[in-house]
Amino acid sequence: MNEVLNAIYGRASVRSFKPDQVPEETVKELLNAGFHAANGINTQALRFVVVQNKEQINGLSDAAKSIYIEDAEETGESNPFLLQAYKRGGSIFHDAPTVIFIFASPEVATPTEDAALAAGNILLAAHSLGYGGCIIGLADPLESHIEFWEDNNVPEDHIYLTAVAVGKPAGAVAPSPRSEVKVLSWIR
Repeated sequence: MNEVLNAIYGRASVRSFKPDQVPEETVKELLNAGFHAANGINTQALRFVVVQNKEQINGLSDAAKSIYIEDAEETGESNPFLLQAYKRGGSIFHDAPTVIFIFASPEVATPTEDAALAAGNILLAAHSLGYGGCIIGLADPLESHIEFWEDNNVPEDHIYLTAVAVGKPAGAVAPSPRSEVKVLSWIR
């Protein structure tokens, strides 16, 4: 099997990390892999914020929890699964030493697709370099954490898309078993 397929089939989401920081050169390689993902109309509109400060990462975790819980209490609407996840202890970033936040500039044509492809490339590249990672959907409330983003050079017109936690896996990680592919139709 070729190395690309080996990486795809061998990668697993990592949710337990060693405290060792990801070296700057490795992070740059991950960012390049993310930026080289396919993107709508080749706008190349993705932008990144890298946080490697443990206090900042923990503060962002607390902010995401607080924003979601406050909104849920104000509106009376929430997803019970998500509310439970935000209320449990620990960091939503699984104590990863590095978190990469993905944004898009206004010229983006397909923000959701671009972010998903970039995050996928980052995770595959991390795996290939002996690191691991996980997309952090629980970070979505940080979209409204405008002051923090402005303080860290994110222009007001940029769109928050997702976050990826990265680090050395704390233990052995195996891919989740997959069932057979379900093809609903194959038109010839």
